Amino acid sequence: MRVALVTQKFGRGGGQERWTENFATALHERGWEVHVVTRCILPSDAVFPFRIHYVPSVARDPFRFAIEAQRLLAEIQPEVVHDMGDGWGGDLLHYHGGPYPLLAERKLAALSPMCQLLKRWAWRVLPHYRRRYRFAREQGRRHLGLVIALSRYQAGQIPNLVGIPKERIRVVYNGVDIVRFSPANKVLFREAVRDYLGVDKSVTLFLVVANHFALKGVPQLMRAVAELSRKEKRVHLLVLGRRKGLAGWMARQGFRGGIPVTFLGWVDDPTPFYAAADVYVHPTFYDSCSLAVLEALATGIPVITTRYNGAGEIMEDGREGFVLPDPKDVRALREKLEMLLSPQLRKEMGVFAREKAMLFRFERNVDEILHLYGEITGLRPIGNTHSLHFPSSLSIGVGAAFLRGKHLPEREATA
Repeated sequence: MRVALVTQKFGRGGGQERWTENFATALHERGWEVHVVTRCILPSDAVFPFRIHYVPSVARDPFRFAIEAQRLLAEIQPEVVHDMGDGWGGDLLHYHGGPYPLLAERKLAALSPMCQLLKRWAWRVLPHYRRRYRFAREQGRRHLGLVIALSRYQAGQIPNLVGIPKERIRVVYNGVDIVRFSPANKVLFREAVRDYLGVDKSVTLFLVVANHFALKGVPQLMRAVAELSRKEKRVHLLVLGRRKGLAGWMARQGFRGGIPVTFLGWVDDPTPFYAAADVYVHPTFYDSCSLAVLEALATGIPVITTRYNGAGEIMEDGREGFVLPDPKDVRALREKLEMLLSPQLRKEMGVFAREKAMLFRFERNVDEILHLYGEITGLRPIGNTHSLHFPSSLSIGVGAAFLRGKHLPEREATA
């Protein structure tokens, strides 16, 4: 069968781009004819075993992209159109990050009251925001097929925000590659990564992977770590993600130094960093279903996140880690971090974390979506439903660089 995946960006980018690439690869390996309709490939020289159809680069406008994508789909004639939230009129609308009104509201929650007022004014006045909201409503009006929400929280918001009835919404949590992300990586990478970072083995290393610092709660996390440091606790925070304009951001947040934190910027493969960390902390204001949390659970380290993260719905508070009710509560976050300074508690939670990740394998994620394909087409999914294998290069990635001492990201730290 022929399937078309519609997405603005495809490849090694954020969570949606990475998931879509892995899903397309899985479909291809299971015998599907896969077509990807996109305007941008990351990296631009990447080669894939399926057809790529480029929407003109001028189609950054959501309406223009949706229109151009429809034109290409008419030529492809797929049995299933799987839209990752960027088009309209497909068979399956997969809200990996949105819908936009929900994402915008949760971004707003991370701001100060004054900034919230200014932002709401901008939404009413500036054409860019108005078009995004108009597109979300039009997308909901035009879509007559099924919808995938990545959490119960997201599923509950969709009907009110974009008008899609709840009867057409299916909750499908993300999945994780439990071979690539494994406790066995600790033996391979933990010591080498810590030596590179200059973090002693006696120090508790907290990790967060975030590109949008405000949305992911990085300021609150840094304040909590600073409080622990002032109490003379041996802790260190590692931040992976884009660091453009870092100095200005630090100044705006009022951070003047004295915080044990290292900013590594963007890395292609976070695998060795999960292995080096003691705790993964994701105090997000919104995540549909964080892949980073699932990857940390699969590596066997405890996780702290919030109820606004779809991945938090699969966790049991106090078992695989902690699920906080309020991402703004720095005190509650600091208390949970302090509890996890105990090696014994981390060890116990790490075992439960791995067990939980085993229930949410990527293969299961693919199977669930293929069953939705069958619901759409009235046919049983084709191909082997458990044949997904990642090439060894994906499992090594940056990890091999640590073993070879090459291609390491430049460190930037504040002390």
